[in-house]
Amino acid sequence: MVLAHCRVVSFVLLLLLSLVYLNSVRAAEFDLFVTNTTDDDGRPIRTDANVFNCSDQIYTMVSFSSLRETTHVLIVDWIDPSGRQREHTVHNFRYFGNPASIWAWLTLHPPRGAIALRLFNPSVGMREFIGTWTVRVTIDNQFLGRAKFEVLC
Repeated sequence: MVLAHCRVVSFVLLLLLSLVYLNSVRAAEFDLFVTNTTDDDGRPIRTDANVFNCSDQIYTMVSFSSLRETTHVLIVDWIDPSGRQREHTVHNFRYFGNPASIWAWLTLHPPRGAIALRLFNPSVGMREFIGTWTVRVTIDNQFLGRAKFEVLC
């Protein structure tokens, strides 16, 4: 009987903690954009472009505020036109209460042997990268949003 009571209390405590944890992310404010442009300090800046070249370095900028002041995990997944996850970036950070931004980037690399041929045709070895990509962002396993962009060579 005591063991059953302890299990119920433990379950309720875990449920309450998970609700507080989830609400700390849901109550926060987020902004997400994709770009290939940076300022003089190398920080990604918002542009209207959403079509990029195979040789571009492509950035995802995630800005947030009003998170719970604790340690969080940001995950950025880069999904290619076939639906395959190409990159998976995990960033652990501590939020201190002020608006903050974190960015991740994607650089496309042609397969070995295709580099010399790309001098004559930039799309050689890059065909699987051409098309609509999706960036998917989560914080603490809570989906924040996604952005789509095109890669052309």
